[in-house]
Amino acid sequence: MPFLQRVIQPVHVCRNTLPVDDRGALAIDIPNELECESTAIAERTHSLQGRIDRLAVKVTQLDSNVEEVSLQDIHMRKAFRSSIVYDQQVVCRSSMPAAMFEIYKRCGKPPPLDKLNPYREDGRDGLKFYTDPNYFF
Repeated sequence: MPFLQRVIQPVHVCRNTLPVDDRGALAIDIPNELECESTAIAERTHSLQGRIDRLAVKVTQLDSNVEEVSLQDIHMRKAFRSSIVYDQQVVCRSSMPAAMFEIYKRCGKPPPLDKLNPYREDGRDGLKFYTDPNYFF
């Protein structure tokens, strides 16, 4: 699901004109963000193609008739562990696009759940359940 990065008002442009400042900023920001995203996709695709090529070479070198492995040897091997690092918390303040950060700054404050802390039996901060991004990980 894509994130909303910018709100362009008015929706029906034929009824009203956009202010000059907004048109200039949008005309520069949108192509720049598209270029950055397409460059990142191209780099990831290139990396993935390299991994596929290396795997294809390994698969062609395997010969099931020559190599026989005993069941005991299989159990003695270490389990496979991937070295791939997955992106986490991809939408944080430091990596947020400028247009999305402007929307973020206009958001309302979280509810005052910390006022309910005296009534919690576990002694934890109630606001952390609402605002802590690590809660979901």
